[in-house]
Amino acid sequence: MATKLIDKVKKQEEQENNNGSGTLKNDTGEARKNKNSVLHNISSKDGSKDKQISAKVNGNVYATFSAINKAQGISNNSALNMIITKYVRENKDILDED
Repeated sequence: MATKLIDKVKKQEEQENNNGSGTLKNDTGEARKNKNSVLHNISSKDGSKDKQISAKVNGNVYATFSAINKAQGISNNSALNMIITKYVRENKDILDED
């Protein structure tokens, strides 16, 4: 059986957290979540409204995308959020170079 995309993302995030990129130690030595972690950014309850995007794609590509997501048990929106989050995580250093 094929590995679900959500399982791959969770595994990658666990590996990053185990490598120390997602946790910091406070003054007492206890581990706490890094405020810059992706999970914190996604689940932040600062009252800001979610942004909405629109994209035009080929009908066959969309149908295949939807079928893959259905087979994995996730919504199209969830899949797009994972894709965007991964893209930002991998490319945010471009903004730091300025």
